[in-house]
Amino acid sequence: MSRLRRAVVLPGREGLLTVVLVVAALAAGRAVEAWTPDDRDGFGRPFVHEAAVGDTVSLRYAEVRADRVDGAPVLDRGALAPMKSPGLWVVTTLTVTPTLDNLVLANASLVDGRGRELQLGGRNVRLCAAATPGVATACVVAFEVPVDAAAGSRLRVARSAQEIRGDDLLEVDLGITAAEARGWAARTDRVSAQIPPALDPTTGTRPTEAP
Repeated sequence: MSRLRRAVVLPGREGLLTVVLVVAALAAGRAVEAWTPDDRDGFGRPFVHEAAVGDTVSLRYAEVRADRVDGAPVLDRGALAPMKSPGLWVVTTLTVTPTLDNLVLANASLVDGRGRELQLGGRNVRLCAAATPGVATACVVAFEVPVDAAAGSRLRVARSAQEIRGDDLLEVDLGITAAEARGWAARTDRVSAQIPPALDPTTGTRPTEAP
């Protein structure tokens, strides 16, 4: 009985080169995927520095301190028309001293007591003065929050509005209690969202406001 033998065709030199290139490309792709930062491995997250009101925190680009927290239903914006909220305006004043380069804190958000993160935009306000290294300046941020969600709120600030992965981020426990929030809700005067005059630089820099 004759046996049938299957012919084995070996790839030529060009075929072998193609196989090698494909294998190398796949290996490189896996290596890039393995080293690309993302939230699954933690490399894509900012470095969070936790603090309370009154604490000075040294970030890689500035020393930052939340000096004061206040709240009321009506926000005073100086020359601009006041804004009334059905809830509360929570206003935080910070002192910022750049340590590396000229700086304006461009990123701010507020995590309310329900765990929701409120971003800048809409009616929320960021009013920050630019400063040079070593010069203390101010940043005022105001967020609109329901009265029953104000207690336990935390403020987050960072230097970049676009990219904070791998950068320092300050998270401040604002220390707001439920009783304090109810007291703010009963106020008839306005809470101010203006930079304190003592921290408003006059040497070529101006406050910059973002909605």
